[in-house]
Amino acid sequence: MLTKDDIRGVSAMIPTPCKEGQGGWQYEDSVDLDETARMTEQLIAAGIGSIAANGTTGECAALTLEEKLAFTRTIIEVARGRVPVFAGITTLGTKETVRQMRKFRELGVEGGFVGLPLWQTPTITNSVKFYADLAEAVPEMALMVYANPLFFKSTFPVEFWAGVGKHCPTVVTCKYVGNLMDPKNMLIDLPASMDAAPHVQFLPIDFAAPMAYDLVGDRLKGMWSTSCAMGPEPVVALQRAIDAGDKARMGEIMHDLHGLPNAIPDFKEFSKYNVQVEKIRCNAAGYIKAGPCRAPYEDLPDDWRALTVASGKAWAELCARKYR
Repeated sequence: MLTKDDIRGVSAMIPTPCKEGQGGWQYEDSVDLDETARMTEQLIAAGIGSIAANGTTGECAALTLEEKLAFTRTIIEVARGRVPVFAGITTLGTKETVRQMRKFRELGVEGGFVGLPLWQTPTITNSVKFYADLAEAVPEMALMVYANPLFFKSTFPVEFWAGVGKHCPTVVTCKYVGNLMDPKNMLIDLPASMDAAPHVQFLPIDFAAPMAYDLVGDRLKGMWSTSCAMGPEPVVALQRAIDAGDKARMGEIMHDLHGLPNAIPDFKEFSKYNVQVEKIRCNAAGYIKAGPCRAPYEDLPDDWRALTVASGKAWAELCARKYR
């Protein structure tokens, strides 16, 4: 089984390519598997460290289980064990999560990318018990905790990670967000959380990775990124700078990224449009043909759309000018 030490570098939180004209609810075979294969090979060749599929911006809520299985099967076949692959398996309850974990395990998937059940507001007790139950039910599948406060009704405090450290042996990594509403202090609990769950590889978001390095130094071994779907070169370069402890280079890369147009005019509204923003800016960048958004996540205000397209095009131009 995968362990913490297998998780290194950029974890690509990938889109799920959609066939042209098939974003509507009536299409149950919408995944563009040819583009999926091309995307997977490109990202691995560019140096990403792992793949996490069917998270929020991977349109997990807009796909059938059969579509997810076909998508993940293609990724596994192309990856050929070169990087760890975590299949998105977030459902409304423990029994369905276990059922799907077993189906993905039959495909040869080594890891599950799993968020808390999206229904009742979780307590720390039932949050920890949820992942402990998954470890008991499917002990051969490693887990990535999808620790995003925007969607899972939890702040994932240190107390949660202490429970994971004691009771959830198959959790080996996490998509760690921290407190996005307080950017200056968003990672303040990261050192204590890492201490509480020492068998877990914590992955902060790419734009906060230098901040994480300032807090934990060379304990930081990776990051997660949706931006890499526009072209992974800047974030791969950022990870290499972190691996080398090169703070000057980190600063140069972050200067480049901060100079790009912001695709999010109001972060308080981002959770309404994050699927659309990620997919549209990915298409605008042209690195991956992500295709149309799937129902019901298809609406986006005109001002958001304009900024999103500008952001994607600027990212692509930066990659071509400085990172390829």
